[in-house]
Amino acid sequence: MTENMENDPVNVNEFEKLARQALPKMYYDYFSGGAEDQFTLRENIEAFRRITFQPRILVDVSNINMSTTILGYKISAPIMIAPTGMQQLAHPEGEVATARAAAACNTIMVYKRRDISAKLVERAERHGYKAIVLTGDTPKLGRREADIKNKLVMPRLKNLEGLLSVEIDAKGGSNLQAFASELHDASLSW
Repeated sequence: MTENMENDPVNVNEFEKLARQALPKMYYDYFSGGAEDQFTLRENIEAFRRITFQPRILVDVSNINMSTTILGYKISAPIMIAPTGMQQLAHPEGEVATARAAAACNTIMVYKRRDISAKLVERAERHGYKAIVLTGDTPKLGRREADIKNKLVMPRLKNLEGLLSVEIDAKGGSNLQAFASELHDASLSW
């Protein structure tokens, strides 16, 4: 943000516009897109549009407390950061910056190599984390058409050092499917 705040973004749409201008097209499309014809993405956007706040009139707002308790842990506001990968495509500090901003949150993806996942869980326990968010949405990556058209090639990212056992080759197209297959365990189940 700048000293002159009048031009700073103030809502999601303005941040999205800045991202479109600042990021290479293939990275912007990766973050903003979904699989196939993006039906689920559109449905999610519409679901959030239907959520409204009920204004309360003539209520004392001189002392506002937005804190709440999640799984017995008090947080300052009912806002949490969902697990999102490949943030280094947008900023050099990527997930590290997000973790710093969240301070009390941590996320984990179950990797194909269970020994890596076990070490991440042990590390979280040693540091006193009370919960782990497990993302299970990409055991098989959807057919992301924009990434195919853009021939999205995942660069070597610092936060993934040591997790890839092979070099992922794009073979003239997007290497995202191979990249996801290398990291995510398709056999993961209850």
